[in-house]
Amino acid sequence: MSRRLVDLCLLAYPRAVRRRDRDHLRELALELAADHGVLREAFGLLRGGLVERRRQSSTRRAVVAGAATLLALAALTWTAAAQSGRVEEELFACAGRCANVEAEVSSRVRDGWSCTERREPAGVSWRCVLD
Repeated sequence: MSRRLVDLCLLAYPRAVRRRDRDHLRELALELAADHGVLREAFGLLRGGLVERRRQSSTRRAVVAGAATLLALAALTWTAAAQSGRVEEELFACAGRCANVEAEVSSRVRDGWSCTERREPAGVSWRCVLD
């Protein structure tokens, strides 16, 4: 679960940064998570990604990216708190460009998860369940 959470939080970074630094950021976050906890490192990745996006893009795009990231974080937090028993569940959401999130959902489907899509005016969300 921690590796998937870190991978999802890496989506907060712009695509160019992820291409260049994904492996390094992932390894560092997982190493630090052993000492400080996964949620603390997940929040750190989200914050770092938003700062990097704000630095590289216009204010409007940074706000949209920030809102989408916070929505995804809320879904992750709820999912982590709601998990029980043998069923594993993850929620994904995005607004605007969703290619990264769609790729993550497709990855879950390839790994045997059952994912359902829900379209709303504010964006798209997916609920993925692994029995």
